[in-house]
Amino acid sequence: MLLKLEQEGAIASASGVSENNRRAKFYRITRAGQKQLASELTQWTQAAEIVAHFIALERATA
Repeated sequence: MLLKLEQEGAIASASGVSENNRRAKFYRITRAGQKQLASELTQWTQAAEIVAHFIALERATA
């Protein structure tokens, strides 16, 4: 999944050394990744609100 996100430009990686002196790969979200995350969050919020609305309607009619 990390490779896919990196290929899409949503994250970037850098090699380095961890706190216990082991080779490690560090990831950071890119500007494009932040935009994508904001868009996905908006879509998820809208979907959750729609589902909540239908649940509330179902409870009101029950």
